[in-house]
Amino acid sequence: MILKLHLFAVAFWLGVVGVEYILERSRARNRHQGFAVADYHYQIDLGLEAPAFMVALVTGLLLIDPSRLDGLYLVKVLAGGLAVLSNLVCLWPVIQRKRAADSNDLPAVIHYSSLIDQISMLAIPAGLLALGLGMFGQL
Repeated sequence: MILKLHLFAVAFWLGVVGVEYILERSRARNRHQGFAVADYHYQIDLGLEAPAFMVALVTGLLLIDPSRLDGLYLVKVLAGGLAVLSNLVCLWPVIQRKRAADSNDLPAVIHYSSLIDQISMLAIPAGLLALGLGMFGQL
């Protein structure tokens, strides 16, 4: 049961990240779009992504087999942990960017958008690595 919940949370989380990625790519069209993306990403993070990665974290921790913590299994566990930690850290610039957008502060919105991009460049590959190792028998 825990494994099924974990896999559901990871799949849901991956879908949310995919939507956010597409949304983020549209932010440079104009100022209004950039501010709208700040609001949408904020709502998605708090309402969907954070709950999903927290369920993935808790169920993932429950599934860890300490006797197997070596090789590719350890890489999978660390990559999954890095993905969750990165997403947790990313909440800060998402919240700050929303505040900046609400204050009509374009330079700050651009700054926080850049931070989100940088964190995503670590989080997304880590999550995909963990998912790939899990799918190929390293559960």
